Amino acid sequence: MAKREKKKGAKGPTTAAPGPEGVGRNRHGGDIDAPDARPKGVEYATRMFPAPFDHGIARPDRAVSTVEHGTKARLEGRTGAQAWYQGGSPPSDVAVQDIVVYPPTGGLATQGDPWEPVKIGILIDMDLNQLLADWIDPTILAIEDAMNEGVWRRSPVQIVIADARGLPRENYKKVIDGYRWLADQGCCVVLGPMISDNSLSIQDTVNEVGVPVIGWTGAHKFSSEYCFTVANGDIPTEGVMCAQWLANKGFERVGMFWEAGSSGRDYADYFRDEAIRMGLKITNEVRLEPNPVGLLDSLRTMRDYGTEAIYYGGYGYATFHFAEAFKALDWDPPRVMGTAFMFYSNSNAWAEGLEGWHGVDQLGEDGANPNYNAMMDRFEARFGRRNGNVVIALAYDTARAGLHGIANAAIPTPKFVREGLERIRWMPATNGGPGTYVQFGPYDHHGYKGDFLTIRELRGGELRFDGYHRPQWPSNRNG
Repeated sequence: MAKREKKKGAKGPTTAAPGPEGVGRNRHGGDIDAPDARPKGVEYATRMFPAPFDHGIARPDRAVSTVEHGTKARLEGRTGAQAWYQGGSPPSDVAVQDIVVYPPTGGLATQGDPWEPVKIGILIDMDLNQLLADWIDPTILAIEDAMNEGVWRRSPVQIVIADARGLPRENYKKVIDGYRWLADQGCCVVLGPMISDNSLSIQDTVNEVGVPVIGWTGAHKFSSEYCFTVANGDIPTEGVMCAQWLANKGFERVGMFWEAGSSGRDYADYFRDEAIRMGLKITNEVRLEPNPVGLLDSLRTMRDYGTEAIYYGGYGYATFHFAEAFKALDWDPPRVMGTAFMFYSNSNAWAEGLEGWHGVDQLGEDGANPNYNAMMDRFEARFGRRNGNVVIALAYDTARAGLHGIANAAIPTPKFVREGLERIRWMPATNGGPGTYVQFGPYDHHGYKGDFLTIRELRGGELRFDGYHRPQWPSNRNG
């Protein structure tokens, strides 16, 4: 067969010729980066997004982060706490953005291309004051610990912060926008929010967008398709616990305060129902605003009615003012509140305002939980301090749950991470007593199980363990 001749001037297919180092060649032999070499009417596709890069800090023996501390104040050597149970930041602090944690390499080099980090969001929805470092630093530690254990070594993990403070002091939409921003950044799970009002206001958005959140809210209606919680209690439970505590202490005539807001009526209704069941008599019921105008008069009326003990259910903003009112009346009645009690760690002034209160807490009996003790030892070695407030344990458990959800997922996308969270079973908890653990399921998005709620008292500047709350039937007391 005769060889087909190529027409004069016709060009056959060509391959890109090698160019100088660092310069590609197009199929016509021109440099890709040379605009004058581009054929007329031809466009080239380039990266839509920046390529992954490696910070070059990974170690063979342990996980390592891009920062030593998670907030500006801690990086600059400034501290905040005056008591061991108070927060580790000064009253005003800001979080470091885009912290990246690298897993240990085990001495094995990759094929050469950097891996982009999987992203975990933190949604800050309230004024944390002294507690910001006690959220960010334990999150770093939890990720490092999980990587060192081999839970997740596929890629680095990046912590993305949205400081989007909302209700009750600021506008509700800020938290919604903060959550959407974290989703747009590619986060596959979000840690937070904390406040009940904000949790309920973003719930529909979360279930629509589909990036799961692990909140700290006590709003018991928050648990839903993409909404998980490791709440330090929930509003109905706290109300019931406080009524049972008062009855078990032998009080009969109690005064009742509840705070306006999304959860105020739940605080009131569940406490009232249990108080009646336990045989308590409510001498006076007062609805407070977060700024409790008339508090002194309300307390005076309760005292004059022969009230033996007092219950408070609410966010905690109003509790800031109780100490001054009790002092003005020269009255120091037994008193108990829900998990707003844990605001003692938020600021020194707040701790002074909670003087004399019993409250629902999550710190277990001192020294009893081996998971808490060991975590605090690692925390002190890693960050050089030992602030023992509940937020450190809560933040650690939350971050652990988030990363285990990622590790359990078939692929690190929000839908599969939701399924990964539902696969968590008997995950050790640093909060609560030694029998506390975290577990989720397809129809169970409340994480903590076991003795994760305790009662403590703040008296004379000391945070005293009062006991685990283990209710008994009234028939037991009657023999």
